[in-house]
Amino acid sequence: MKQNYFQSKLIFQEIKQSKNILINVHRNPDLDSIGSATALYRALNKIGKKATLVCPHEIPENYRFLKGADLVLTIDFKTWADTDVRPYDLFLILDSGSYDVVTGSKEIKLPDVKKIIIDHHRTNNWENYVERILDIKASSTSEIIFNLLNDWEVEFDSDIATSLFAGISSDTVFFKYDQNAKNTFKITAELLDKGADRDKVVEQAFDSFDFDLVRMIGEFLTKIRKGDRYIYSVLDNETYVKFGKQKGAREIVANLFARSIKGFDFGIMAVEYEAGKFALSFRSKKTDVSVIAKRFGGGGHKNAAGATFNGNTDQLIEKIKEII
Repeated sequence: MKQNYFQSKLIFQEIKQSKNILINVHRNPDLDSIGSATALYRALNKIGKKATLVCPHEIPENYRFLKGADLVLTIDFKTWADTDVRPYDLFLILDSGSYDVVTGSKEIKLPDVKKIIIDHHRTNNWENYVERILDIKASSTSEIIFNLLNDWEVEFDSDIATSLFAGISSDTVFFKYDQNAKNTFKITAELLDKGADRDKVVEQAFDSFDFDLVRMIGEFLTKIRKGDRYIYSVLDNETYVKFGKQKGAREIVANLFARSIKGFDFGIMAVEYEAGKFALSFRSKKTDVSVIAKRFGGGGHKNAAGATFNGNTDQLIEKIKEII
């Protein structure tokens, strides 16, 4: 049988030889990160492998509908002692372009465990891994996991299919950003045939916004400012706390408005999630925003990228104008 990835067999051998496996969900978890991780977790369970899901941040409430999302351990990688890491002999790192996306901070390094990288971001800065799949043509990491599970001949169930469908749908914003749409449509059709619950994904992830989340989106919109070819909006920590720390607002505004306003090519949405610490989302029509994100120490794709920034609101706005 034709393999989707030449690394598939080697990765599967590493998994079969391992006794206790870690799977990450990245910082500020989105549906691709959660969907790919929970699908892989369930697949490993099916072949008799013990695995643990870990994330530096809590899983958003409206994403907990995915089977296995409630099993993700929220951990502080900084205080994760050697005794906590010792039982694990393999770390499957998903949807993460660098170590800080896994640990939540550039100041926190990864535990000393054998690593396999599975990702679709073009800005990928990993070293010291035993194997890596970097498929920048894939719509999402969930799409890569779909291909791997087929390569490994793992039986799909409705929970695996739903997790992967959610991840693909989210990362493409229901196919708005997909550069390889024909193949992705084919995969999502197969997932629906395998039992993916499209209605649940739409209802829970896209049609169940908290009231304060909508109000926070409104704050983002009132603060939008314009440059020559771009728009930006920065939400301070006081506002973020006032509306209950709605983690999804930045991504929602970025996906719906950052590249959709007539006369502007790209947009930047930022929120001060802790005092002096900002998370940034970049979206574009044509501009390669991964290059801009890289100047902030982040990365991603040509039309969708992310980064972080330490400082105050004025310094961030000054940095945006300086780089652009």
